Amino acid sequence: MTGKHQIVVSAENNAYTGWQCKLFYFSCVTRLQRQPIIIVHDSGGEWHPDFHELAGAGCVLHRAPNYRHCGKGDDYAPRNTAGSLIHAAKLCAENEFMVLCDPDLIFTGAMQFPEVLSGDFVSYVNYDKDFIPAARNSVGIKRDLTPVERETLRCGVPYVIPTAQASQIGSAWLAAVDAFSPRRWEDIMYAFGLAVMQLGLKVNLTHFATHNYWPDEKLDAPVIHYCYGDEGWTKRNYFRDEQVRNLWTPSADAAEGSILGELLKQIREAGEFYRDPLKGARGSRGTH
Repeated sequence: MTGKHQIVVSAENNAYTGWQCKLFYFSCVTRLQRQPIIIVHDSGGEWHPDFHELAGAGCVLHRAPNYRHCGKGDDYAPRNTAGSLIHAAKLCAENEFMVLCDPDLIFTGAMQFPEVLSGDFVSYVNYDKDFIPAARNSVGIKRDLTPVERETLRCGVPYVIPTAQASQIGSAWLAAVDAFSPRRWEDIMYAFGLAVMQLGLKVNLTHFATHNYWPDEKLDAPVIHYCYGDEGWTKRNYFRDEQVRNLWTPSADAAEGSILGELLKQIREAGEFYRDPLKGARGSRGTH
């Protein structure tokens, strides 16, 4: 990973994303030796204690408005991903690239991100679905996708965005979210595809991330997106502060070298890290 890449995390000011950001930050500084920027979208109140703890550990935090209810006004949290891109564009140099992430990612080792507009392959994104033509027409795209676009736009986090294009992409992306009705949770990924089509940009497809749909599978990827879960472990058990207290000492177990095994290992290590975060941050701090 070069010095031209700045890792950016889109987060909300609550307990659920707070602990995920703590785990993300730990993973980033220990596995990549890099300091991320976390964009914290406002909740109307004081920062959750987890973000104060992150700031104390040396993490760079920036407050931003909440975009959940903009546009059509429906409550759709993924709008903040596009909003984060707009705000992060003001924080990075024009010759840099942003690696835009959701907080529910961890890294497993050193990485080399491309220096070109990119998104990571998502198997269930399919531009042949019947709701795509109406959304495409709604944003003013009068042509169908090319065969290449049907493949390269099947993507999600982590995105690699040239800073020079970030604000333009973010604004088009945010507007494209409202092309979809009824609302689906995956609209944010399709909206990214329509936004870059509208802007006439090409996307490079990467294959960095695995996920925890099959948690016992052997780990063979540099990124884990723990967006799924089962009775053994799921992020959805940790929405409230009283639930998060049990997060850092999980009772679940998994085989060493498995996807879940690595996730639980990093959770336990992060629990130790935050008992003395400044020591851990000093030992792991990268440069930017």
